[in-house]
Amino acid sequence: MNNRISAIRSRVLNSRQLGDPHAVQLREEALRQTAGQPEVLREASALAHYCQQQDLVINEGELLVGARPGLTLDSTARVVPAVFGRQEFGGYLAPADESFSAFFHAGLFSWAGNHKTLDYEHVLAVGLRGLIASIDERLGNLATEVSADQVKHDFLLALRTVAQGYVALSNRYANEALRLAGICTDPLRRSELQTIARNCQRVPAQPPTTFWEACQCIWFAFFMVPDAPGRVDQYLFPWYERDVQNGTLTREFARELLTCLWLKYFESVGAASGVSAHNHLTLGGVKADGGDAANEVTTLCLEVTEELRILRPQVGLRWHQHTPPALLRRAVRTLRSRTGNPDFCSDEQIVPALASVGVRIEDARDFSLSGCHEVIVTGRAQMGSVEGFVNMPKVLRMTLGLEPGLQPDADVASLDSFDALWQGLERSMEQVAQMAHEASVYRDRKEAERPGGDLVVSLLTRDCIENARGYTQGGARYNFCNWDVIGIANLADSLAAIERWVYEQRALTLAAFAAILAANWQGHEPLRREIMRSSAHFGNDQQSVDATAARIITAFSGILKRRTPFRGGEYILGTTAGGENMHIEFGHMTGATPDGREAGAPLADSLGAAQGRDRHGVTALLNSVARLPHQLLPTATTCNVKLDPKLLDTEAGLDSIAALIEAHFRSGGQQLQFSLVNREMLLDARRHPQQHADLMVRVCGYSAPFTSLWADLQDEIIARTMHEVVS
Repeated sequence: MNNRISAIRSRVLNSRQLGDPHAVQLREEALRQTAGQPEVLREASALAHYCQQQDLVINEGELLVGARPGLTLDSTARVVPAVFGRQEFGGYLAPADESFSAFFHAGLFSWAGNHKTLDYEHVLAVGLRGLIASIDERLGNLATEVSADQVKHDFLLALRTVAQGYVALSNRYANEALRLAGICTDPLRRSELQTIARNCQRVPAQPPTTFWEACQCIWFAFFMVPDAPGRVDQYLFPWYERDVQNGTLTREFARELLTCLWLKYFESVGAASGVSAHNHLTLGGVKADGGDAANEVTTLCLEVTEELRILRPQVGLRWHQHTPPALLRRAVRTLRSRTGNPDFCSDEQIVPALASVGVRIEDARDFSLSGCHEVIVTGRAQMGSVEGFVNMPKVLRMTLGLEPGLQPDADVASLDSFDALWQGLERSMEQVAQMAHEASVYRDRKEAERPGGDLVVSLLTRDCIENARGYTQGGARYNFCNWDVIGIANLADSLAAIERWVYEQRALTLAAFAAILAANWQGHEPLRREIMRSSAHFGNDQQSVDATAARIITAFSGILKRRTPFRGGEYILGTTAGGENMHIEFGHMTGATPDGREAGAPLADSLGAAQGRDRHGVTALLNSVARLPHQLLPTATTCNVKLDPKLLDTEAGLDSIAALIEAHFRSGGQQLQFSLVNREMLLDARRHPQQHADLMVRVCGYSAPFTSLWADLQDEIIARTMHEVVS
């Protein structure tokens, strides 16, 4: 790490994003100037005005420029990060008079953030001026269409205004760089500033001509919608290869530029945001033709990730059956950065899953990651990911008559066989699916009412220009709506417990079991412990309970798919608990469940076993996970595995982790991410947090400093089983 990078890293680790204090004033100025115009044009003018007036900062030594106003530094001490705030059930889109509101307030539903990945490849290929040309062409064609209307015309004009605003912003940065060059006394830095000025004059208005310009271009594009950077190694490789071949770029300087890019991603949110659920970028995978996509930039990105040891960007590696073993091993070695990066996912499951819901195979092969682990058809889709979360164990409680406010007509006496219980559960699923559909239509209609359907995202998402319709209005090439189901393992374990104790052994009636749960196991601790100890549990390579978990996903997916989302397309399922940590939050609002879980205790995290129930080793856990119907889970699926950190200390240990990943993916798994910590480390961090500020753990698709987590979230992570891998 050279002096430049060390200084920038130190600065960004002390960064805090407070928001632009002038943003409201600038917006109000623009809106006053456009009074009486259509709302979509007023919104576009406000965005363009902000680009033309916002404060600019070019920091000392940086090679890539552009920052959100409001970024401040605390030079006295490193900023202490904090994770997301606790989820407020109900949320701003669940008013009391809506049909689905009770499901939110009872903790059966919760909203989620909605992630996206832009069409960086298209921006690099044609620039914003190329997009403006496409808009102008579409405006010309619009006049000949029978279905043409003023709404489409105004939408396209608004996109044009937004694109021009961002061109103006990059030109302002070019002028600022020239101003600084004019007063700079250091010849080397003066030359850098002059190059930065030339870069900003060209990109993102026009396609880049050099690797440095390409890095600046994708940073400016990310800067427009700071969510996920996409497939960085794929976008940048053509410029890297060209510059290296013509002798104008060294590997060392390319790595320095990538390091600056990584630091800009980190800085975009600020160090005070202590989670990695922002800026999830993607490496590796396959090309549109199915061939291996890994290249030299892929390796450089892994090197930068390991060296910087920063929380963001979150890095994901796509694996497929022809991934070079050396690349997988290099990615595993990067885990030594102790940031939880990278995570790993399998093209062999995700690509077919996307194709099965109507995504063209060449587009499915171009997926990228966003948020915690949301799979996005890059720059071509509104995935609706994640629309919200569903508390699956509470669906069973509805069936058992334990949620009378949600299902007052539950008839436990009629559930006289396991088949009858399953049919009752499916009836509850039907009710839940209908409420989820009504909630989605309500929310998505509200989002579609935004002027232009989110203009900036619409500008940078394929087919919105052609369709003359916004991103949230169905203008993207693909449209889905994704709900994440939480507590699958708890529900499968609960059904296994009922089947054994009620229908097979007849130790108690279902009504008596429900009464025990209503009393939170009081007076029945021996039974609870026996269920915890001896009943079948997901995560132990037990085919019966694994099949039940698969049956749950299949059933709810099929029931939900009988509805059509507001934007069209299909409803799709995921399982990630997200940065909202819904396995914890739903747990707080869920009474006792038949698997032995007590009221208020956490639910299982994503696809993993319930905490401490996976007792037969990591291979057994992953065999259970691999049996799930991943073809029905095309997005937002994670599997957290806690491994002995000693595995990172030896070459043999790295080989073992790489072999574990490959074996899981070859057997049908979709995603893996690792916390390389043990119980003793976590307990010591709780006792002495000041000594463990950099101890990172994987939570629910994101990493965070363990000491920044809430006490109950720390408890849940400590309770997860730590596995060893035998070479």
